[in-house]
Amino acid sequence: MESQLLQFVNTIARLRAPDGCPWDREQTHSSLARYLLEESYEVLEAIHGEDRKKLCEELGDLLLQIVLNAQVAKDEGTFDIEDVARSINEKMIHRHPHVFTDAKLDSSGEVKAQWEDIKDAERKKKNPDQSAMDGITRAMPALMHALKVSEKAVSQGFEWQKEGDVWLQLESELVELKEAISNPEMDHPTKSSEAKREVELEFGDVLFCMVNLARWHSIDPEGALILSIEKFKDRYRSMEKISSQPLKDLSFDELNDLWLKAKIEVSNKKGKKN
Repeated sequence: MESQLLQFVNTIARLRAPDGCPWDREQTHSSLARYLLEESYEVLEAIHGEDRKKLCEELGDLLLQIVLNAQVAKDEGTFDIEDVARSINEKMIHRHPHVFTDAKLDSSGEVKAQWEDIKDAERKKKNPDQSAMDGITRAMPALMHALKVSEKAVSQGFEWQKEGDVWLQLESELVELKEAISNPEMDHPTKSSEAKREVELEFGDVLFCMVNLARWHSIDPEGALILSIEKFKDRYRSMEKISSQPLKDLSFDELNDLWLKAKIEVSNKKGKKN
């Protein structure tokens, strides 16, 4: 009996067949790109929500995008799902010599460092003049991109000596941001765009420094921000339920009191669930 995975691959091939589904037959790698991104975010939402049933479902939706893209490539005569599996399998074996050869490593930190060294060697073999930064895709969320850039720099030895140095850098960046925001040229009709650009750069420096601080504590900044956003949304929904009138009609003090009540209510609800 065929495995469920093979049955699924055959299902997608049937959908792409000449007498299959018109929509599936029309798809290209470009048209599918947005769905791959959307499904990835839905997987992340299920993970952060700790919903295992939903995670299983969303991983299936993500698998659909992988198998469908592979089928599009097969129909074009470039590669198929077997090539995809073969490529990643060879890569995993090559990048884990401590498992598949006699080499030994004792910690996950050593494993991560070895992974980066092997990856760099592979990159240099393809293009000796390529920068360590060239292998980092820009097509990812900014916080995730910042973390990858920071991690890559650290893997090349570019790192602060102690955490206190990161805090000092953050304080320095905040001072520069405040100075840029308070620049009188922000209100100047001909120079405001230049001043605004400077504020954006300084704000970005603060965010990048925060990402480095998160890295020092093994915190995923993208995931941390998602958790914070969801927490805010939960409290805001609670405010809407508690209030007897539209929130936009309340004063600042009334909104603040409502926010404090919502914090307690949401906290109590989560306490009961746990």
